[in-house]
This record gives sequence, structure tokens and C-alpha cells, in this order.
Amino acid sequence: MSISRTMKKIVIYFFSIFLILSFPSITYAKWGKGELKMDKDTMQHFLRYLYGGGSETMQLSKNKRSHPLVFTVAKDGKMSHYYYCPYVGGCVDDSLIQGKSEKKCEKNSNGVECYTFAIGKRVVWKNGEKKLKIKKSDLKNPFIVAKKIQEAGFYDGDISKLSGIDMDTGQIDKDISITGKDKTEVVEKEDKTEVVEKSSDSNSNIVDQLTKLKALLDSGAITNEEFDKAKKILLNK
Repeated sequence: MSISRTMKKIVIYFFSIFLILSFPSITYAKWGKGELKMDKDTMQHFLRYLYGGGSETMQLSKNKRSHPLVFTVAKDGKMSHYYYCPYVGGCVDDSLIQGKSEKKCEKNSNGVECYTFAIGKRVVWKNGEKKLKIKKSDLKNPFIVAKKIQEAGFYDGDISKLSGIDMDTGQIDKDISITGKDKTEVVEKEDKTEVVEKSSDSNSNIVDQLTKLKALLDSGAITNEEFDKAKKILLNK
């Protein structure tokens, strides 16, 4: 009886060693922790990952998206890498692929260490903030998803400047903003708003100067002729 138990322990021990030697990525995989601020490119990459924007050549057609598997990020937030389960074919165990993704990320991160940020659509990076949960219903609106990522402390940029998502393929659509609006219309609207604001500021400034000028006239500091001349110059600006 005791010999049988001893044999079991020996078998389990050697099997464990075999697994570690065969799949070094299991021991290498590291979940991220501490402060992380993704730059714009990494933020866009993560959004593409969440929406299944895998390799376009692997997609049979529209409405056929890939399934997020593992997303890794460099500690400085400037590099990332992900693996996904393609729509065509099976999906491997994420525990076997995390280490590989981290190594791929580090290969292009200029020596900055990379860690696992998300497994599937579940964010596992712990930054001391409230746990980030992205619900299935959130994915209907990319802006809401981006806002949640920002509120969780992972992105400090202006999310309204991010590109949108093609909801059919999961790919980044640079022709629309994250809000779903056409970028050309957004830029034109911003330009018009800026012109109106400048015009409003200018008019307000002229009114203030005319008021001060009238006060000088009433106090006798300037003559009517000087007042009219200065007024004409202000109104012609």
C-alpha cells in the first residue's frame, strides 16, 4: 500500500517536471501589477483586441470576428502584443500562451518588461484602482469601453481623439471617431466652434475697451475728438 503511494508521488513529481520543461511559458507568465498608463497606440491596440480584430486574412467574411485570448503590455505602456483564437480553427489554453505573448512584446519594447494585462476580455492587471469589468453590453458602444479603461486609471489621453471600431470586423476604423461620428465632421465642427469662440472673445474685448474709453471721456481725461478717433480705430479692428 505504502509502495503504491510512493510510486504515485514519484510519477506526479516527474510529470510535473516534464510539464515545466515542456511548457516554460507557464512559469514565465506574469500578471501585471502597479501603475500602468497606456499610450494612444497601445490603447487602440487593446480596443482592437477586445473587439476581435485579429488577422483580416483569417476572417471568412464580415461578422466573423476572432476571440480575444491573451493581451500583454510593456510596463511603460508603449508596447503591446496579443494572441487570439481565430474564427477558423481551435483555441489553445491561455496558460500556455501568456509567456509567449510577453516575450513577443518584450522583443519590441526596447528592453522594457511586459506583463499579462488581460486574459480573454477579463483585465487581470492590478493597479490599486477599482477592478475593471467590461461587460458584454458595454461592447455595444466603444466609447463606453474606452471611458471605463480611462476611469480605471489605464489611460490619460483624450478618448474622443481615438479612432472608432468597425463593428463588423472588430478592426480600427480611422475614418470615424470612437463616438461613431465621421472624423471630417468632427474636425469641421471643432474648427467652426473655435472661430465662433475667437469672434466672441474679440467682441467682448472691444466692448470692454469702449466702456473704458467712455469713462475717460466722462471724466474729462480725453476730448470728444480723441474719443471719436479712438472709437473708430477699435470698431475697424
